[in-house]
Amino acid sequence: MKSIYEIFDEFEMVSSKKDRMAVIEKNLSTTLVQVLQLAFHPNHQWLITEMPDDYEVPTDVLPGLSGTQLSVELRKLYLFQKGHPNAEILTIEKRKELLLQLLERLEPREAEVVIGILSKDLGVRGLDYKFVKEAFPDLLP
Repeated sequence: MKSIYEIFDEFEMVSSKKDRMAVIEKNLSTTLVQVLQLAFHPNHQWLITEMPDDYEVPTDVLPGLSGTQLSVELRKLYLFQKGHPNAEILTIEKRKELLLQLLERLEPREAEVVIGILSKDLGVRGLDYKFVKEAFPDLLP
């Protein structure tokens, strides 16, 4: 199975909507659906207002061989979600510390996906709310 960033790279390499839909369909996974929902669903709002740029990414880890996977770390994003009781009780400093730890456990490109989720912009040309709504009519309002 491809990583999310590999799917996004493939998505950007094709130009037609039909081909982009095919990329999504061919690579459909629970993790991909979670990423799209977390990034584009209006109910997912984040308490992180600025993204850290000082996290240290492991440079000696080969893609696919990091200590954890994006699918595992996505489950922890509730710690940064507006309205979640466990997130609301954290101090800003603690929230920043937890985010840095999360990002540093991931491969650099997977960390970029998490930052994209929290920024509500995955940075993938052609992949926006409108496209996701069309591809998954029941996923987004």
